[in-house]
Amino acid sequence: MRMYSPRSFCSTPAPLRRRHLSSTTELPELQWRQFLTLKGPPLLLVAVLLPLCMRTFGLEPQARCALIMVGVLTLSLFEVMPLFCVALFIPVMGSVSAVFGEARTMMTTSTILLGSFFNQTSFLVLGSLVINAVFAKCGILDLLTSTLLRRWKLQSKSFLLVIMLCTMAACSVLCSGSIVVLAALKPLMRQGLEESCIKRLLLGVAFAANAGSVLLPISSTTTLITLSLLRDFDHRLSLWSWIFVSGPVALLSTIICWWSLVSLFPAEEDADEEVLRSVEEGFEETERPQLLRQWSMSHASELVMTDGHWIMLCLTCLAVLGMTVFAETLEPVLGHPAIVALAVVVIAFGSGFMSRDEFLTLEWDLLAIVGGTNVMALMVRETALAAHASVLLTQSTFFEYLPFWPLLVLVISFLLPFGTFCGHSLTAVLILPLLVPLGVKLEEANFFALLCCIAIPFGMGMPNASFDNMAAQMLSQTLKRKRCELTLRDFFFSGSLMALTGGLLTVTLGFGVGSLQYGVPRMPKDVLKGRTPEELEPKVVKENRVLDLVQVRSPRSPRSSRSSRSSRPSFLRQLGRLNAFGAQRKSRIKASQ
Repeated sequence: MRMYSPRSFCSTPAPLRRRHLSSTTELPELQWRQFLTLKGPPLLLVAVLLPLCMRTFGLEPQARCALIMVGVLTLSLFEVMPLFCVALFIPVMGSVSAVFGEARTMMTTSTILLGSFFNQTSFLVLGSLVINAVFAKCGILDLLTSTLLRRWKLQSKSFLLVIMLCTMAACSVLCSGSIVVLAALKPLMRQGLEESCIKRLLLGVAFAANAGSVLLPISSTTTLITLSLLRDFDHRLSLWSWIFVSGPVALLSTIICWWSLVSLFPAEEDADEEVLRSVEEGFEETERPQLLRQWSMSHASELVMTDGHWIMLCLTCLAVLGMTVFAETLEPVLGHPAIVALAVVVIAFGSGFMSRDEFLTLEWDLLAIVGGTNVMALMVRETALAAHASVLLTQSTFFEYLPFWPLLVLVISFLLPFGTFCGHSLTAVLILPLLVPLGVKLEEANFFALLCCIAIPFGMGMPNASFDNMAAQMLSQTLKRKRCELTLRDFFFSGSLMALTGGLLTVTLGFGVGSLQYGVPRMPKDVLKGRTPEELEPKVVKENRVLDLVQVRSPRSPRSSRSSRSSRPSFLRQLGRLNAFGAQRKSRIKASQ
């Protein structure tokens, strides 16, 4: 059984690979000049100049952490290196920049940063990757695709709806479920289908995979990063509360996406389609070549399951239930669900069911991305950037009179375009470490973080927004049919419509269902006036604590407060107070000594 992975599916064909190798051997100097011209300046700015400025001017830890986040965004936008390399570079930047301040030695700083790279979430990612490989080796999605091909015609609207719903469900458990579905559909798309049918099939699988990546806490990198951040700030999110909010949003958005794709890419047989008509019935009435090819292809990918396959499949399904449904029940016996994930890895490779070569083909870049996010979250908390940001929000007039729901709409309106143009993984790495502390300050950490996590995968208006979009575009290019290739226009119009639908469902249906689960959130102005929550305070670098910074406000009448609004500092000027907070902390320490 072939192992489907992003590397094998999206790898360069052999002739192109040989041509690429010859070009690299012939023109190494040209490539080196292009690197120095295009990628050299951003890398020099982030890797050398930024740490030098931080160390020379003695910036406070909060300002250093903010500049490191700007550097990570710069490296990603200029595509200096892959995202997993940028994630691996985060602890390097934090160490050379002395992100915790000059009071900590370089050895202490690097030890703290590297010690947070791997945690329980990292082992959950490893277990999810192995579960994905086990399901692929057992041919579960191939069997599902063959069953669907016997029941519905490939160009029908019914097949599109069913394959989108199945892809959504598969991607809630498998990290690369869309890869297996697309690989199974690829031979069928070469059999003379209409261009509109091919495009809506590819886009439907990609968009359904994005929607299904938030169904469960272990569905994708974004959900695992959210769980890791909530754990870092001493908050836990149960499985049922997650599904209670994410399930209706993902399901309804997938159905609306199906209707939109059918309307945007109509086929000739859509008007005459009989929804419950099977391939067998059409084959009995007329022996059309297309149905004959579909019938033969539906039997081509069948796999003979041995006893070892069935045993490993049952154990893997039990492990998925133990990591999700029965995680709290098994906690007194096994502890963290990461233990179950490690047990799956040991059984799969220790029993010989999977080989060492298959172990090497796992998507190790996901572990690097999650590890970089763990380090970023640690820096945000231990430099007290989250605590200082909450103090700045307390002083902001903008947040003082803004209810929770409009604030949520503003945040999601920012997340959707940022996720579209920068990618879902980068959005989770950079933005979620700032949004989770904001939810902690608002005393709605679980509710706020869950809605933000659901909204990120709906930003899918560009081909590079997610790996599922890139896989669909690359498959369309391998079909050798120019009119079937997915263009930027196809992704932008259909993906923007999907983003708008997902965002509206998140702030309406998701907010309403979440309010039933967590209660109606309080007004931010009633929460922000309180003291800094203990969860936002540093736990290791305790000299950066700001819990005792009390904001003193003189009582004002409503009329005087309105008249004094013009004299208050602007929000940008408040952001410049990060160094002032640090100086106040230093003077307080000296006075106590």
